[in-house]
Amino acid sequence: MDSYCICYNIVDHNFTGIPALPEAYIVSKKEAQYEYIEKQATPEIISEFNIQYPGTPHEQLIEICTLLRPTALEQRFKPKKSRKNLNLSQLLLEDKTKELIEGFVNRKLGTFYQLITQYQYPIAYQAKRKEPVASSIIEIAKLPLDPILRFTKTEEGIEYAFSLKDQASLFVPKDKSIKILLNDPSWIVVNKKLFRIKNLNANKLKPFLQKDKIIIAQKHVKTYLEKVIVPVSKNIEVQAEGFEIVNKQDVVGYTLEIIQDFIQDLYVAKITFEYEHCTFDFHQSKNTASEIIYNEDQITIVQTKRNLDIESEVVEKITSKGLLLNQNLLFEVSESNDPYGIITWITNHKTTLQKEGFTIQLPNILGQQVSTTSHQLSIRQEQQKDWFDIKGWVTIGDQEIPFSKFIKYIRNNNRCFPLNNNETFIIPLEWMTRYKKLADFGRSTDDKITLAKSNYTVLKEVIPEKELPLYDQSESSAPYQPSSNLKASLRPYQLEGVQWLVNHYNNSLGACLADDMGLGKTLQTIATLVHAKEQLQPSENEVSKIQFDLFATPLETRTFLKTLIVLPSSLVFNWAQEIIKFAPHLNLIKYTGTDRKKNAPYLESYDVVLTTYGIISRDNDTFQKLNFNYLILDESQQIKNKDSKIFQAINKINTTHKISLSGTPIENSLSDLWSQMQFINPGMLGSFAFFKEHFKTPIEQHQNEEKIAELKSLIEPFILRRTKNQVAKDLPELTEQIRYSEMQPEQKRSYESEKSAARNLLLGLDHVATNKIHIINTLTKLRQLANHPQLVSSETQQTSGKFDDVTHHLQTLVTAQKKVLVFSSFVSHLAIYEKWSTAQGISFLSLTGNTVAKERETIVNRFQEEDDISLFFISLKAGGVGLNLTKASYVVLLDPWWNPFAEKQAIARAHRIGQTNKVLVTRFISKNTIEEKIIQLQEQKQSLSDELIAIDSIPEYIESNLEELLK
Repeated sequence: MDSYCICYNIVDHNFTGIPALPEAYIVSKKEAQYEYIEKQATPEIISEFNIQYPGTPHEQLIEICTLLRPTALEQRFKPKKSRKNLNLSQLLLEDKTKELIEGFVNRKLGTFYQLITQYQYPIAYQAKRKEPVASSIIEIAKLPLDPILRFTKTEEGIEYAFSLKDQASLFVPKDKSIKILLNDPSWIVVNKKLFRIKNLNANKLKPFLQKDKIIIAQKHVKTYLEKVIVPVSKNIEVQAEGFEIVNKQDVVGYTLEIIQDFIQDLYVAKITFEYEHCTFDFHQSKNTASEIIYNEDQITIVQTKRNLDIESEVVEKITSKGLLLNQNLLFEVSESNDPYGIITWITNHKTTLQKEGFTIQLPNILGQQVSTTSHQLSIRQEQQKDWFDIKGWVTIGDQEIPFSKFIKYIRNNNRCFPLNNNETFIIPLEWMTRYKKLADFGRSTDDKITLAKSNYTVLKEVIPEKELPLYDQSESSAPYQPSSNLKASLRPYQLEGVQWLVNHYNNSLGACLADDMGLGKTLQTIATLVHAKEQLQPSENEVSKIQFDLFATPLETRTFLKTLIVLPSSLVFNWAQEIIKFAPHLNLIKYTGTDRKKNAPYLESYDVVLTTYGIISRDNDTFQKLNFNYLILDESQQIKNKDSKIFQAINKINTTHKISLSGTPIENSLSDLWSQMQFINPGMLGSFAFFKEHFKTPIEQHQNEEKIAELKSLIEPFILRRTKNQVAKDLPELTEQIRYSEMQPEQKRSYESEKSAARNLLLGLDHVATNKIHIINTLTKLRQLANHPQLVSSETQQTSGKFDDVTHHLQTLVTAQKKVLVFSSFVSHLAIYEKWSTAQGISFLSLTGNTVAKERETIVNRFQEEDDISLFFISLKAGGVGLNLTKASYVVLLDPWWNPFAEKQAIARAHRIGQTNKVLVTRFISKNTIEEKIIQLQEQKQSLSDELIAIDSIPEYIESNLEELLK
């Protein structure tokens, strides 16, 4: 079976002065043998062959090949003002342009051959498309060739020649087939093997490709020695005959130089040893060097051999101070992930190193030398009303700099801070991690950093915990004691919840109570309001002196809690009843209905104002004029869309304290979480653009564990989430099961036909996001066919396999006198079962979005109180919240919804406080349909919110999994 790989090919285009250029191809392989060129390797083509290359050196190599295409060079270097399209040959005729092109090509080729050698990628020389590539593949030598210069004194003058040493063997260039690929750095092909030549421009070899040696006449010796031989001989081994040779081996000094290792992306140290006539880098393999001294026709060769014993003693002085000698014989900080760690090491050992004779050479960054002066940092914080002021000073030598000046560098991950003496201070790696959150969420001014009170957890990494304001919220206020005005007994976990809300109230911090559905979020909130009411103190600005009724004392002084509670319209009555039941002393008004505006002038004279999200949006001008003590959102996922009118209207209301109530703070994506936090504590997660870049994208697309942990630490103090399993131990058992139904033959044929059409349509869309409604509509039609063909065509006579199974299940439960909740996301689906119930003489009730709000309570009460009503058909969206249906112990979900939180809310209508029977939930799924795929995808997406706030999560997966859904 054929496989495919990326292979590089060196092609000589015969441009004057330009070396052979590389190209990247997709090449077929069979049994490890390279066969034929298939296509040119571009990112688009590579993906067609399923070759994984992003993030590998192939990515850089292919980019180099792209940049070095003749057409790309023509585009890059063509004169800007020229109207003619000059080809590469024409561009090379102009000397300055030729110099620029050659320099660019040589730099890119140097990198290209280095990477090819390092990673041993397949490379061919002059491979042809219609010929087997294997015959053109060249081997890659891992080690470079050492050049050796030999010259001999004769009566006529001097003879000189080059030979090349490949490890142990020595050969003369003329005896081999050699092709020069690049002069400097020097890369050649020797007998179909790629080599680099150390310390020699390959151009020097050209005369020796055809002859063994060159003879220099006596009259030209001086000129040739000075211009050719002496410059070359400084870096390579020299063998001589007939000349005076002086041997040297004394080390006269050593330099510790900090350089950048671009491959590892860190700074390392190299040692250079100075001898009398030359220098040796410790990391280089060269052990000897020669210098030719020509004086008055007298030629002296000074040969220097490295003193390895002395060099080892010097190296020991470095390694004993903690540096590690790496495989390249360069020095780096041991076990450090800090690319600037060597700078810190120099700072700590500079004085000792200088005493031991080292000359220290520091790098320049952005034209400034790196500072190795020691530094100190001191930080303190001062708490203001709604924020903290963090002040700090950094002392570097005799300079004292406000720490706030460093914040933008830390925020931008830039560790190079310019000092006013033309030096660069490398910000310690510890600062980059310890103060990163402070930089991200604080605002820096001249000499301080301001941090919002809601971001107080950021201070945990800035100052000692014992100095933290609010560091232990459980100790920030007195223990909560239920008031006698609260007409309810709180369960232990509810007491803890109220204590938590009270602490946030006392600290003027917003809070999101995210308890599982059915655990009494409403009661805990009411208890908190009762407590807050009792903490109010009359003031001249907030006291109204009026006669409230015929029996009240005129000019009686009262304080008003002034709480605005915003709800889905279906919950207004529930809340009103709960407040009257548990806190009858709180005066209450429902700001709803067509005549509501007559009450607008008096809203600040109530303890609690109940209204709806729709009214908040429509009457926002009215609410903006008022000042509330508390603003509470129930089912706060209603504000998840940051661009919605509701979100914007809610955030324009003036209030001192805020609570959001939601069993699903993250319903579809992390965007929902940002909206929730922006409401309760504005700005605590930054702007949405910052949040998207810093958290949403890294977490949702890359599952970045570090970002998950950071986000969790920020939101944890403001979201309280308890599940039924954790706290409501006395709740009866909840059992969930899935029943798979086979479609009827005709139904199955219709479904498969529609699925095929959907695949052809949806998988061909170029811009999925802009076609979201089209996608949802198409997938909805598939879901409807999977349930019952009559949902697509009311005239059809086709039957449904699921319908048969569901009606059999319902008949069994009705016969056993059980009460059942039946949920569907399609009202028309419920209508089919209502029709069946009527035909069977089974009593039932229905609740959908069309049910008038005033009738909801009556319908619910009837189901709870009338034993002869067996079935309650409820649309998923209309019945997901605000219903207490504990008389039912069976729940049937007719079809799965994209977001299982809606299903969880539906189940919670029965499985909640007050339920005494076991609850059995049955999901009916049509086998081998999109319904089954929805369940599978849900199971794959169960991590994000669990890691953040301990609830289930559903990322936005519909568009990204179209192919999976339509299999």
